Amino acid sequence: MRRLAPTFLRRGLKIAWKGQSFPIQRRREAVVARPSSFRESQEHVSLSDRQEAFLLERIPRDWDEEKINESLKLGGKDLGKDWRDHILLMRSRLGVSMGRALVKDNVDTPGITQEFPYGTTYRPMDKSDIEAFVEQCERFVNLSEDLRRLAAPENFLKILTITEVPSNYSRKDVAHILFKRCKVEVPPKDIVFRFKRWGRQGDTCYVRCPTPEAVDRCVQEIQELAVPKRAAHGSLFGAAFLWSSRATLFVSDPDLDFLLHGSNTWIFTTGWQEDMTVEEFLQVMNQLDFYPGRAHRHHITADGSSSFFMKFEHMDGATGAKRAMRRLKRLKWRWRIKQTIPFFAYARRIDIHRACEDRHEDELSDGDSDIDEPIHY
Repeated sequence: MRRLAPTFLRRGLKIAWKGQSFPIQRRREAVVARPSSFRESQEHVSLSDRQEAFLLERIPRDWDEEKINESLKLGGKDLGKDWRDHILLMRSRLGVSMGRALVKDNVDTPGITQEFPYGTTYRPMDKSDIEAFVEQCERFVNLSEDLRRLAAPENFLKILTITEVPSNYSRKDVAHILFKRCKVEVPPKDIVFRFKRWGRQGDTCYVRCPTPEAVDRCVQEIQELAVPKRAAHGSLFGAAFLWSSRATLFVSDPDLDFLLHGSNTWIFTTGWQEDMTVEEFLQVMNQLDFYPGRAHRHHITADGSSSFFMKFEHMDGATGAKRAMRRLKRLKWRWRIKQTIPFFAYARRIDIHRACEDRHEDELSDGDSDIDEPIHY
C-alpha cells in the first residue's frame, strides 16, 4: 500500500492526509525577540529623533540665503529674526553657491521642498552630519591652498592616495586610521579630499605623509582595509573597504601653468637622469617606438631626477595617449620597476576656476577621463 507523506499548510495550520485535512491546534510558546541587526535593535534611535538640522541640495546656484528663507516661510518654517544664523550656504572660493544649504531645525519636515524649485532634495542631519558638512564647507573654500601645498617640490614622493573613503568621513577620521593601522602620524591639514559635482565630498583623499618610507608602509597596510561606514557611530552601519596607492602625483610650477592648454593627449613620465635633455629623451622614446609630437622637461627636486611631459596626436590610435599609457605600463614591468615607484601618469589640470565661467570642468563628473581614475582589484 502506497503511503502519502503529510503536507503541512503554512497558513491554515492543517495537516493533509489522503485527501482529507484535519485542523491541528497551535501550541502557544513565548516568543523572545532577539535583535539580529541594528535595524531591529530596541536601542536604535531613528535619524528623525536625532535630527538637529536638515540639508537642502540641488538648490539653484543663483539663490542666496534670503531666497531660501522666503521659501521656508512659505512652507511654514519661520526661523525668526536671527534666521541668518540658522542657514549655512556652501560656497566655492569664488563666492559661487554650490546649491547646498544647511538649515538648523530639529523638526522633520520633508514636505518643505514643495516650496522650492523642482529637484531640490531634503535630508535630516544629526550632530555628526552637521560637523562633517561644516568641515566640508571650510575645506572646499581652502581647496586651492591645500592643493598648492601638496604640490610643493619637496612633497612629490610623499603623497598617498586613499580611495573608497565613505562620504561622511572627516580629516580626523582618516588621520586616526593612519595612526592606528600604519603608525603614521599625519596632521589633519595634510589630508585633502576630492570634491565632486554640487560640492559633494568624493571618495578619494590625498595624504601628505612625513617621509616616502611612510607612504610605502601605508600602501602595504591599507589594501582592502575594512573600516566603519560611519566613523561617528562605530561599526553599527556596516563596513567599507579602503585602498591606497601612489596613484596621484602633484606638480606645480609657473612654467607648467599654460602647458597643457586643455588638451587631453599629454602623458607624464618621471625617474629619468638628472642631466637628460629634451632631445636625448625624444631619441630614447623613438628607439622604444614612442613618437610624441612635443616634449617638455621638468626637474624633480625631491629625488633629483628629470620628468617629461609628452604630447601625442590623438587620444587613441596608433600614436595615441591611451596606447602610450598601456605600453609604458608594460615597459615598467619589463624594466622591473617596483609598483610603489612612480614612473608614468596621465597629466591633468585641476582647480582651474575663473569668475566668468559657469561650468568648472574639474567639478563635473562627466568631464573625467576613463584613464584618469585609478582602478583597483
